[in-house]
Amino acid sequence: MATYTMLKPTAVGRTKRASLAPGLDSLHGKTVGILSNQKINADEVLEAILAAMQEKYRIARVIKRTKRIQSQPAPSEVMNDLVNLCDAVVHGVGD
Repeated sequence: MATYTMLKPTAVGRTKRASLAPGLDSLHGKTVGILSNQKINADEVLEAILAAMQEKYRIARVIKRTKRIQSQPAPSEVMNDLVNLCDAVVHGVGD
């Protein structure tokens, strides 16, 4: 009879508490960031969301950024741009 060894490759989770940023009263006159992960259909979905937002609110400016590697976080410079230049950010995934 064969012997099998089963491995459970999981680490002990670490919990970190954080507060949510305060919500915006409105998007009127705000700068909105769009972050795409470039998966299939992500850009189309984000464009549709942006169009609906622009129709409903008078968004002052839109800043678009992309992640080059879908499975990894956006590079620090991309995140810093979004944090420093935007009042709100929509991050979308495709598939």
